[in-house]
Amino acid sequence: MLKKLLAFLLMVTTTLVGVSQDQCIPVGWATQNGGTTGGGAAVPVTVTTLAALQTQASSSGAKVIYVSGNMGAGVSTRVSVAANKTIIGLPGAKLIGGFDVKANNIIIRNMKIQGPGSVDVNGVDCITIDGASNVWIDHCDISDGQDGNMDIANGANYIAVTWCKFSYSSASTNHQFCNLLGNSDSKTSDRGKLKITMMYNWWTSGCKERMPRVRFGQVHVVNNYFNCTGNSHCVRAGKEADLLVESNYFDGVRTPIDLYQNNFTAVTSRNNTYVSTTGNTAGSGTAFTPPYVLTIAASGNVKSLVSNATCGAGATMTSPTGCGCGAVPATYTLTTTAAPATGGSVSGSGTYNSGTVVTLTAAPAAGYTFTGWSGDAAGTATSTTVTMNGNKTITANFQPTASSYTLSTASNPSTGGAVTGAGSYPSGTIVSVTATPAAGYTFTGWSGDASGINASTTVTMNSNKTVTANFSAIVSNYSLTTAASPAAGGTITGAGSYISGTIVTVTASPAVGYTFSNWSGDASGTSTATTVTMSSNKMVTANFLATGGGASTIRIEDNATPSTGLCLFEGAISSNSGASNVKVINLTNSIGKGVNWRVNVPAAGTLHTQLEIRKQQYQ
Repeated sequence: MLKKLLAFLLMVTTTLVGVSQDQCIPVGWATQNGGTTGGGAAVPVTVTTLAALQTQASSSGAKVIYVSGNMGAGVSTRVSVAANKTIIGLPGAKLIGGFDVKANNIIIRNMKIQGPGSVDVNGVDCITIDGASNVWIDHCDISDGQDGNMDIANGANYIAVTWCKFSYSSASTNHQFCNLLGNSDSKTSDRGKLKITMMYNWWTSGCKERMPRVRFGQVHVVNNYFNCTGNSHCVRAGKEADLLVESNYFDGVRTPIDLYQNNFTAVTSRNNTYVSTTGNTAGSGTAFTPPYVLTIAASGNVKSLVSNATCGAGATMTSPTGCGCGAVPATYTLTTTAAPATGGSVSGSGTYNSGTVVTLTAAPAAGYTFTGWSGDAAGTATSTTVTMNGNKTITANFQPTASSYTLSTASNPSTGGAVTGAGSYPSGTIVSVTATPAAGYTFTGWSGDASGINASTTVTMNSNKTVTANFSAIVSNYSLTTAASPAAGGTITGAGSYISGTIVTVTASPAVGYTFSNWSGDASGTSTATTVTMSSNKMVTANFLATGGGASTIRIEDNATPSTGLCLFEGAISSNSGASNVKVINLTNSIGKGVNWRVNVPAAGTLHTQLEIRKQQYQ
């Protein structure tokens, strides 16, 4: 038991410290889902009028906007903030009206934002975060919202609210409900969303309820200060709320934790300090475990940290790049490399305070060119910047300088068509490549070092390139017609209608008295079976030859002899005792063979010649 107690105390001392979380960077849920960077390292632009602020805030692209002076005219003054924006008030900057945040990746810091006073209507808030993701609201002084000071609803997610001061003045005599997180019990689409961290905030004079009031979300209420005397309750757990309330300082308030209708998921209350409070302080159930790491101050130190008039909660930043007091700024390491190592050099590596914007420059060595950044930087300009909100590793990529490069082209499939443009080109040449489909094919698009579906495109030769033209067979039906020559010579299988690309086997079968000779038309060869690919209408003919009715030899008997003028003949004379003249001419019954003979009369007179032709059948 003693060992367990010591282990617990050790854990507590490593998480509960006397100084506050670094104020220069987002914390908690805003670090998840890829983090919250706002306008990043964009070059800041300073605005001095409401119109300029509205224009810059609603513009496209990453922007860092510095606000100077007071602007706005009341409840109708709204500033809509587009994605990837950082808005930072210079000392004393004030907006009378409010911000509408419905886009992702937004940072708003060091602004005084004042509404017309709470009137309990379905009006507007000083800040409305509606459906947005990755938002950080930091060091703002927010007061007198018409409906609420800051509400977060409609599936908003990954939000951090830090070092903000919330209050209502004497002009706000009704409602005065500060922060609504999740706007309806029926909004079940908020399940799994509304992940919010509220840290080092100060709820002070005039705040009655909703500090915050939570539905559905996983909300971490940590290291906040509550001294709103005369309130009804502070933190309220509504429908399916999953609340972790830890290390806060409740000073002279009523009902620090309101379990309301007991329809929450869980409320964990731990390590809080209660001074002169009344009402419930206990939680119920075990809340979620945050997936992030925080440096949490001991609750007894929170009052002095947060209520510090010069550098605590509120618009207390003295410069747009500064941090509040009580923080120990983090330092991060920037590591740079060149690839390959002989390709060049990179400036900028070192250790920097959190939030420092570092410029890196790539200088190629002789015989190399710079091709781009990788790792924690991107782009192809030789100089770029990186904001040090964590350890960073950046690589400058180089390649050997070449006077010419090779463009290789290919067709897929190879029978699908042809591609022009292959060859060797000087560096920087823009080459046009064109795909021409073969009959029965259509071009579908480029792959490799080209893209798109236009049959003609261009490739810039800044390295060796390979492009492939992709083709697809046109799906259609084609007819295969077969014929026998002569018609009585035999039969052929395979005729019919086929889908484009079908490989059809055709077979020739000779009739009795014929032999198969060869194919002609859209087929060739002497094998009785062959194949035809149906890429168009096709016609094939099977050619047959007559075999002579089945005889194998022709036998000729002649009473004459060669010396007495027998005849001219093809074949051979052989002796045969069965023949009348004991002589036989055997002639193979082959195509083109024949017998020619003549009778020579050696002298005047009467000549009698007997000719007998016999057929010898196949054995």
